[in-house]
Amino acid sequence: MTPIAPLLAMAMAMAVPPVARADEAAPSSTSTRFALSGELRLAREFQQPAATGAWAEAQARWPGRLAAPRHRSSAQVQLRADARRALDAQTGLGLHLDAQTALQRTDGDARIATPGRVNELYAHLDLADWQLAAGRRIVAWDVGQAFRPNDVVQREERRPLLPTTPQGRAVLQAEQVDADSATSLVAVEPQREAAERALALRHFRRLGALDAHLHADWRQDRHTGLGAALAWVASDAVALHASTRWQPHQARHQTLAGLSWTGGPDLTLLAEAWHDGMAASRAAQRNLYLRASLKSGAWEPSIDLLWQPRDGGRSLGAGLRWSGDRWRVDAAWRRLGGPQATAMRQGPLRQSGAIAATLAF
Repeated sequence: MTPIAPLLAMAMAMAVPPVARADEAAPSSTSTRFALSGELRLAREFQQPAATGAWAEAQARWPGRLAAPRHRSSAQVQLRADARRALDAQTGLGLHLDAQTALQRTDGDARIATPGRVNELYAHLDLADWQLAAGRRIVAWDVGQAFRPNDVVQREERRPLLPTTPQGRAVLQAEQVDADSATSLVAVEPQREAAERALALRHFRRLGALDAHLHADWRQDRHTGLGAALAWVASDAVALHASTRWQPHQARHQTLAGLSWTGGPDLTLLAEAWHDGMAASRAAQRNLYLRASLKSGAWEPSIDLLWQPRDGGRSLGAGLRWSGDRWRVDAAWRRLGGPQATAMRQGPLRQSGAIAATLAF
């Protein structure tokens, strides 16, 4: 388990003076500011194992040798701390921490697991329009919702059942930002022994209603990737986006195109199609994703569909969120379907669901 308490103490140590209230005098240019927030989440996850397909056949042939999906309960605490020391009007030194710990119990298992991890812990130096950062940080790029070809640093899992904070990567980052552009250079340390160090570069520029992104990355094995992305707000209701990444050494590309339509403040429709030349199976290379959400007061129901036309595999999901002042309740369900021989139906899971109550503090 990650020792979270000492890390939190490091962030709090930078906050010698207390946080100024709104009715007090403004802090001086050399003051220290500290902010602490967090949330408590209680969750129950449901998983139904597949009765047919390659995994089910292997389970029948070798009973008990393959771990089957099981339900799970958890209680999780997540803390976020920010401390910043202003050195002058345009320069400051800061520390950011995002850490979590949990109690988890899987049905049929008498043990209670206590996993913990640090999602982010990095120091940053602000120099006018430059920021230098070092440590574990979430650096998520690209414009897609269900798929992001140019998310080469974070490689965040898309479409989780419940909203989660990913664990950042160990990085050194230099970023220059002005009113209409931003340039970032990131050195990424490997997370596993077999992984390779990498450099990633992104340049962003706003051109009226059009946002343009250019990407490049270099790996330790001298392989490179080149990418570009566009996001265009065509009207008050319609927005278009596209992204592509080309890897010359493998002559493969990952390309996405999407459209979103907003019907007033309440209804949102999203459609995305993409080709993933790096997918593990041929069936997963071509994908179509549709999502609809409706906000009505504190309630927000949604439905989504991921379809792989090469073999007919599909993932159908539904969600419901209720949001209050400090409480939020999320419920989600997903089922994998399609013809018997589809790639989606060969794994251990047929359908899954989750419900969680989150208290912010």
